[in-house]
Amino acid sequence: MLKIQFKLAYRALQGFAQFFLAKLLAGSKVPDYTLMCKCVQKLGKLSHAHSRTVILDTTGMKVVGEGEWKVKVHGQRRPRKWMKAHLAVDPQTLEIIAEITTTSEVGDSRMAAPLLDQLTRSPKQVMADGGYDRQEARKVIKEKGAKPLILPPKNARYKFKNDERDIAILEILGLGGDRQARSLWGKLTGYNRRVLVETAFSSLKRLFGDQFFSKTIERQKVESRFRCILFNKMRRLAT
Repeated sequence: MLKIQFKLAYRALQGFAQFFLAKLLAGSKVPDYTLMCKCVQKLGKLSHAHSRTVILDTTGMKVVGEGEWKVKVHGQRRPRKWMKAHLAVDPQTLEIIAEITTTSEVGDSRMAAPLLDQLTRSPKQVMADGGYDRQEARKVIKEKGAKPLILPPKNARYKFKNDERDIAILEILGLGGDRQARSLWGKLTGYNRRVLVETAFSSLKRLFGDQFFSKTIERQKVESRFRCILFNKMRRLAT
């Protein structure tokens, strides 16, 4: 937790911990930084809570890039590199209950199955935006025993399958088929609660920033997991 909060390298973390433990607990030993690196690879589940509803979404994390102010004033001088943090959030507690970090090329819908596999128990309902409006993602959600609540894109076509996607398309058309109809559909079905995932993303980035400080992909995955663990602990303390 100290590593994430203070953005320390493992070697610096070892020295930091040794200094404070010497003051607080005389005679205590701190593991070598190489052992710390190995231990973090064995992180367990983020949460053991049984969430009835889960929201899936993705947020971008900067790895290499110039500051926003510099880009605004002087323009962008080098390409930015991004990673994707795929998260499953409990709308009741705003805790992050599943997490996967990938490169920016990986599609959102492909991560639906790995995220749901991390859950202790299958939810009753899974909400997601149009990025998850894929047959594969919907199939995975149903196989988990959950109901997919996914907003079809504006150009979605009725496919005569009479499934939840076709029903959603007809309902939106029946309400007018415009932007207001989509908003009203969200209120009637409860889909508008999906906006809570943006609250979780915003809180996460305000606490730890929107950029990874680790250099390798494997370390970035560990850093992302630690951020989520610490975020959940803070959420529990706040409630």
